[in-house]
Parts: sequence; structure tokens; C-alpha cells
Amino acid sequence: RVSSHCDPAIWPRTSMERPAVEFEMREVLHASGREAAVAAASPGARDRARLPQADVESAIFEECESFEQASAKLSGNSQSSFDLSRAGFILRRSFKVCCVTFVVSVFFVAVFGWPQGLIDDANFKPSLMSCLFFIGLLLVVLEDHIGVNKSAIMLMVSASMWTFLAVGYHPHENRKGHDELDHQLKHGLQDVGAIILFLLPAMGVVESIDHFDGFAVVTVTISKLTRGRRELLMPILGTLCFFMSAVIDNLTATIVCLKLLRHSVGNDRHLRHRIGGLIVMAANAGGAWSPIGDVTTTMLWLSDKITVTKTISWLFLPSLVVMALPLIGLSWEARREARARDAVALRVSSWEESLVEVSLPQVTRGKVAVLATGVSCILMVPVLKMATGLPPYLGMLLALGVLWFVTDTLAFKNFAKPKPTEHGSSLTCSTPGTPAPPLGHGEAAGSLSVVDALHKMDLTGLLFFAGVLLAVGALDTAGVLERYAELLVSWCGGGPLLIFTFLGGS
Repeated sequence: RVSSHCDPAIWPRTSMERPAVEFEMREVLHASGREAAVAAASPGARDRARLPQADVESAIFEECESFEQASAKLSGNSQSSFDLSRAGFILRRSFKVCCVTFVVSVFFVAVFGWPQGLIDDANFKPSLMSCLFFIGLLLVVLEDHIGVNKSAIMLMVSASMWTFLAVGYHPHENRKGHDELDHQLKHGLQDVGAIILFLLPAMGVVESIDHFDGFAVVTVTISKLTRGRRELLMPILGTLCFFMSAVIDNLTATIVCLKLLRHSVGNDRHLRHRIGGLIVMAANAGGAWSPIGDVTTTMLWLSDKITVTKTISWLFLPSLVVMALPLIGLSWEARREARARDAVALRVSSWEESLVEVSLPQVTRGKVAVLATGVSCILMVPVLKMATGLPPYLGMLLALGVLWFVTDTLAFKNFAKPKPTEHGSSLTCSTPGTPAPPLGHGEAAGSLSVVDALHKMDLTGLLFFAGVLLAVGALDTAGVLERYAELLVSWCGGGPLLIFTFLGGS
């Protein structure tokens, strides 16, 4: 048997250390004989390794009938797998080199100002800008395959596009070109700056709430509502993410709900993936009906293209339908799988009972205060916009400042300290039977600071948005968007419904 010739821990490690297990399997092939070779050659052996060993062995011997067949299958699979992986590596490397070379070439053409006729060609600029933007988007889509971060890609592409456009104005040769370039840059940077100044404090507020462990209140509330019934997690988390993404942006709502899911589900990876997919769909649907729920709606709101009341009244019901339909389908499928699992529950009940129970965080009044303050400050932003006309980015900066000031005050630090009980322990609210977390995480909330939360912010996403917006501004300056709009109107015959459909599809 394979397990007798290899490391005794080879079976439970197969899902985690695949290369090492494959190496051990090949060693067994040369040293052990027919049974070991058959086990090594079976394509499903490693995937079935979680089953009882007797079942694995019987399935292996059913698939391979002879030692020669097993040997041939093992060597053939190894060679074909090696050839495919090598071809894929060469293809990915060649594609990355070609795309980056093209972007860098455009940049150096602009820097050296040669060939001059190509730079001054008004008909060539829109095509080149479109090509650069398309290459950038393609590299972003293939980010995981080519191994380059999407933020670096879009920053390079947007800088190359603007460099080529800037040289075409000849700002050092005439005053008119200098003024025109300055006007275009100010127009583009004004929109980008408003978005960045809105997203940066918004991320700071959400990260501060998470740093003070304010979302522990939501985790414990969900646990009390479900009472161990995991079939209720899907509708509860989906609905929570739908409304949360309307208050904070959909990306942050997705991250927060996935953290809550990890605390609520534990080791059930299949259920985490299923509910995680629903969370992504609910976050995108919820961000569409709120001016501050998505970058796109935020941009339209900052440009005074939409209003808060009409956006909510017109888009809430369609967004709710987009969230509810996947929820119904996934819930039905989850119940069907639950019934199938119940049929075999008696055979695996002992194994399931051995799983580690999910521990829930403790809830203190400091965490509740931070969560209430942060959410109230975010909701204050659209209210200020409607009441006073204050730009949303200034309102969000005010929200971060208020939360920062409140958590830094001595009164809050004293309030956040847990009250000692008669036995000397801290007074907190937690689920019965839940072990207490170590001190210093959520218990010592009074010693935390917003400064520490700001250090944990992920700025790569913000830089990616900045690169995309700068690239879109370059397309607008080159006249690409105007040409596309004219072409779209001519195709649709001026019909608003068809235009909206094509815009949504594109």
C-alpha cells in the first residue's frame, strides 16, 4: 500500500502539499511494485485521499488493471502536464513582455518627440489612446496570470497616455499649447482628486471601525439570530451586505461581510464559498442604489449628474431584485444539499463532532460606541450634501475627523475600558460558552488609535482607481469618448433605451 511505503501522514497531507506528495508517489513507483504504482498513477487518488483508505484502494484497482498500464499512465500524465505548464509559462511571459514593451515604446516616443508626424497626427491619437487603454484593461484582467499588480499597470498606462497627449500640445514652444494642456490637466485632476479625497477618508472610517473591533457587535448579533442554524446565514449576510454596501462602498462591505462569515461558519469551506459568492452579488446590487455605495455612482453624484432621492427611489427595487433572485436560487440549492448530507450524517457524525467550534468575539460598550459613531458619521455625508450643498469629499473628511477626535478623547478611553466585576474580571457581553479573547485586541479598546488603523489601509485599490480615472480623462481629452458617443447615437437612432442598454453592456 502507498501509505505503508510513504510517510504515514501522506494521506491527510495530499490536499495541502501536492508537489511533495507527487514526488513521494513517483519514488514509490520505482521502489515498491504494482500496488504502489497503481495508487500513484490514478488521477483521482489524491482527490479521494480524504476518503477511508480501503475505499481509495478499491477505486484505484478498479481504474488500473496492470502495473504496465499504471506506469505508462503515470509517465504520460507527468510529461503532458509538464509540457502544458511550460507552454503556458512561455505564453504568459511573451504576452506580458509584448504589452509592456508597447506601453514603454509609446512613452519613449513621447519623451524624445520622434517621429514628430506621428505625434501631431490628430487621427492617430484616438486610435493609439484606445489601444493603450485596451492593453491596460487586458493586463488588469490577466493580473493573476502575468504576476503584475493591476495598480502598477494602470499607473503606467495612464502616465504614458498623458505623456503622449502632453507632447502633442507643444507646451514649451507656444503659450497657447501650454494653457490648453494646463486646462485639460486641471479638468481631469479635479474629478480624480474629488474621488480620491472621498474614498481615502471613507476607507479610514471603515478601517478604524474594524481596528476597534466594532464589527464584533454585528458578528455576535448574527450568531444570536441564527442560533446554530447555518441555513439562516445566507439570507442574513446577503441582506446585511445589501444595505451595508449602500452606506459604505461595495468593496469594503464585501470585505467586512467576509470577515463576519469567517467568524460565523468556521471550517466549512464549501459553505463559505457559496455564501461568499452571494455576498459579492449583494454588495454590487446594494452599491448601485446609493450615491455613496459605488465608485461609479459616487462620480456621478460628485458631478451633480444624479440626486440622492431620485437615485434611491428609481434604483432600489431593481437592485433588490438583483440581490433576491440569486439568494432564492442559492438557498434552494443549499437546502437540497443539506438534505443530501443528512442522509449520510450518521456515517460521518463522529468526524463532524470533532471539528473545532467557532469562537465569537466579545462585545464591549467601546466597540458599540465606535460602530455607532462611525456609521452615524458616514450617514451624515449625504445629509450635509442635501442640506448645505457641501461637497461629499469634504463631508467624508469631516466624518473621519469626528471619529478620530471622539476616539482620541480621554472620556472615550475611560468609557471604553471594561468595568471590573466582583471577581476582578472585565464586564463584557459575549455568547455563553465562548472563550474570552486575549487582552489587547478588542478588550483594550481604550488604548487603540485611529493612527494605527490608517497604517493598515490598503492603498493599492485607491491607486488603481486613480490610474483608471486618469486614463479615462486621457481618452476624453483625445476625443475618444466623444467619438464613441456619436457612434452609439447613430447606431441606436437616438433611442434612449437602446443607448442605455449599450452603455450598460459596454
